[in-house]
Amino acid sequence: MIKIHYLDELQKTIHLNSDNALDLGSGKGKYSNLLSKNGWNVDSVDLDHKLKKYYRNLTNVNFFQIDLEKKSITKKFLPYHYSLILLFRFLHRPLLKNIPKLLKKNGLLFLETFMIKNNIGKLSNKNYMLKSHELLRLKMDNMKLIHFFQGKCTTRKHLIQSAIFKKL
Repeated sequence: MIKIHYLDELQKTIHLNSDNALDLGSGKGKYSNLLSKNGWNVDSVDLDHKLKKYYRNLTNVNFFQIDLEKKSITKKFLPYHYSLILLFRFLHRPLLKNIPKLLKKNGLLFLETFMIKNNIGKLSNKNYMLKSHELLRLKMDNMKLIHFFQGKCTTRKHLIQSAIFKKL
């Protein structure tokens, strides 16, 4: 996975405290692993059940195979409240309205994914890419945008948007 734009801010957050985190679209668990090594309890979610093998040796990590486009995360995770939610390289817009319900007060959401510009983007399905400044205009209940970036990713190949939101 490509390094995220706000990696330094994420690492500071991870090292300052440890609590409960939710890693949505977690892939092979790079960030779940980082959280776990720093004492966080992590619920890690991805569609691909074959990825479960990457989580076997991680302490404090629960892997859930869930299709985030078909199942509501609030039904599964609403009894829990997280201090940190990660959503990288995956976009399902209806998911965004439920994320604030899962965050504790002052909890953080780190969000980064690909964007489309002039009908060009990394992904073949344009519906899974952000439009220009979309995260900047995103309205989520009780959430405040604290950082926003739009531009080329660290490899300089693709356009991304990256944001950090805080629950009020």
